[in-house]
Amino acid sequence: MHNHHADMSPFKRLLVDLLMASIFILLAAFALWLIWITFFRATFDSGLITVNNQTELEQIATGAGVSREHFHNIDQAVLEGAESTSLCLKCHGNYPHSKAPDVRAFLNAHAFFTACETCHIKPAESDNIVYKWLDKKTGAELNKLEGNPGSYGAMIVSIKIEEDGTSRRLDESADRQFIEEYLALRATFNADQQAEAKFRIHKDISQKPIFCDECHMQNGLLDFRSLLYPPVIANRLETGEVATMITRYNEFYLPTMFDPTSKTRGHNNRPDE
Repeated sequence: MHNHHADMSPFKRLLVDLLMASIFILLAAFALWLIWITFFRATFDSGLITVNNQTELEQIATGAGVSREHFHNIDQAVLEGAESTSLCLKCHGNYPHSKAPDVRAFLNAHAFFTACETCHIKPAESDNIVYKWLDKKTGAELNKLEGNPGSYGAMIVSIKIEEDGTSRRLDESADRQFIEEYLALRATFNADQQAEAKFRIHKDISQKPIFCDECHMQNGLLDFRSLLYPPVIANRLETGEVATMITRYNEFYLPTMFDPTSKTRGHNNRPDE
């Protein structure tokens, strides 16, 4: 068989050899990247966490006491969260956020482990508010997190410490009996009566709720260490990865194959194309 490579000039052979070597290096790098993304990314991600002392470094290196799973609710944890007896969810449903398509999934996920009032009652500067994990059934404060990540049988609740030292859960309304009666009888109310009842029920709710980046930040409203998260997880919660993504991007696009009303279904076009 005739060897075309041998017929080339030395300069052309050098160019071909360099091209082949470059292709080989790119393919090898791509293969290594696939191996890393598949098997080692979780370990390397931990290296992005700020390490404050040797103990945390050892936790990252060994995985001791640190869950590799996601720290938000997934799968069964969401279903268990639906058992909440929140009066808010009895009226608004288990997925109460629907108006903002770009953030509603994140907000609804929080509804299973965060009391509605925790985000929807914004404390004044003079208020003494603390945030605790409270058992959904007994109301007792947790002293450690047990169970699958994000599914601790408890909710993060805002608690107001009054001037006399007494505490009051902000997710418990003094109007509970009125609210329950309204839920049972609202179908018999006319429009004006319903508006009056809703105004009374929501009188303590802030017009503008607390948003993601007010908690998921250093020195934010939530102290994740006092909420019993291990230091490594607390550091990650303070980075606000999701909160940053939400505030940075104004529009999200999905392939139109997921839109049954699209005339170009099956093509990955943006809505304006």
